[in-house]
Amino acid sequence: MKSKLIFSGIGGQGTILMGKMICTAAAKKGYYVTLSPAYGQEKRGGRASCQVVISEEMSSMIISEADTILVMDEKSLNDYENKVKAGGTLIINQSMITKDAQRKDINVVKIPFTEIAAKAATAKSANIVALGAVVKTLDIVTLDDAKEVIKVKMKPALVEQNIKALEAGYHYL
Repeated sequence: MKSKLIFSGIGGQGTILMGKMICTAAAKKGYYVTLSPAYGQEKRGGRASCQVVISEEMSSMIISEADTILVMDEKSLNDYENKVKAGGTLIINQSMITKDAQRKDINVVKIPFTEIAAKAATAKSANIVALGAVVKTLDIVTLDDAKEVIKVKMKPALVEQNIKALEAGYHYL
């Protein structure tokens, strides 16, 4: 069993945080995890992405095709749509991307993360809404696993609103 994920967006959208949270939840369940973050050169507004591999045994962290890819901005869609494996899932941030995916051999899910976050908690929780949508695509990490990570990693004052955002993204699918 192996799950390969890519998260990509603009710096500050929480793409690396989402990858870390998935890795933390999977590691707590005894899986091997690798996280390979990449940051743009710009101080603000640059590219931020990460690749995550979750497996029952040690494996390569190089991803040529991912099971699930989350894109938070249009440039990420352009760069990563072709890296989703046939039959895999591409999750698109509809709040920032108006362009449609071109591939017909993948499951494309468009979700307005910012609008959902604003209704469930706060617009700043858009990445946690996205995290909930990603968790829904996984067999390894459950909604309860992700909630536990939020409880441990977030400031106590932010836990409740982020759990609401996580649930909103999870149940949107």
